[in-house]
Amino acid sequence: MKWLLLVFAGWSTLVGGLFLATLSGDVAVQLFSLEKNSKLLIQGLVMSGLVVPIILYWYQRVYRMTGVTPKTPVYSWKRFYHFFTGVLLAIGLASLGFIIAISQGWIVFEKWHTPDQWIIALLINVFIAFLYEALPEELALRGMVYDVLRNRFVAWQAVLFQTLLFVAAPIAVTQIQVLVGLDPGNAINMPYIILMFCFGICLQLLRLWTGSLWTGIGFHLAYLEITRFVIWPDIYGVPPIITYQGGLGIGGLFISLGMIVIGSIIVSLIILVAKRYMRKSGQFNHIHPKKIVE
Repeated sequence: MKWLLLVFAGWSTLVGGLFLATLSGDVAVQLFSLEKNSKLLIQGLVMSGLVVPIILYWYQRVYRMTGVTPKTPVYSWKRFYHFFTGVLLAIGLASLGFIIAISQGWIVFEKWHTPDQWIIALLINVFIAFLYEALPEELALRGMVYDVLRNRFVAWQAVLFQTLLFVAAPIAVTQIQVLVGLDPGNAINMPYIILMFCFGICLQLLRLWTGSLWTGIGFHLAYLEITRFVIWPDIYGVPPIITYQGGLGIGGLFISLGMIVIGSIIVSLIILVAKRYMRKSGQFNHIHPKKIVE
């Protein structure tokens, strides 16, 4: 049952890190009356400071269990170039979504805002989101937990189980917060669960066809910044990159969920099927003609 214990260890590390990070932020605000960004920075530092080294430790146990130590792990800096693969994919799908939404009249574009109005806020948010969300979540779930599950199950089952654990993580943290008397950090409802489920599958598939966790990290960050600075900027109280009408209706949902998340799932599946077909074709072409006859 080592594999089951390792799955629980990875998942509970993420859940514990999330809870302690939010608790640290709340305590820091009460003690020092910090602003929102300072609170979020503390949460990000605590989150990555706890989760990343512990998961890397558990990863060594995974390698011993499987008996395979890769020369270039999925989290290696040598695979960092795939970070830009994820960023560009998210931006490209979002841009296509805006073009379609404008052409269909779901949103009405008004104007662009110059970078000096939002660039500093965006860069700060990218740094915090990297520490608090993208890096620890991708390393723990799409990395270690998936590798353990993949050692026991076929790929689609491992993707499904990892995604269910991804959805369960914020639910568990919210329940712990309620039990200890803290305000819940997330409003858990069906739309949120559907989004998290689709997002989890999306991020795992990105790792599968690139072989790098950095793809998911880049995509994760790009998605967060697009939603926070373009699609629903008023929700986060930050200056928008563009102003348009109709963003809170079908247009915003179509771009965020339909084009970016579902679109990336479709793109990933097409690439995975194409790569599998090419591998099979290559294997067939390398078969000696005499063996074919036999």
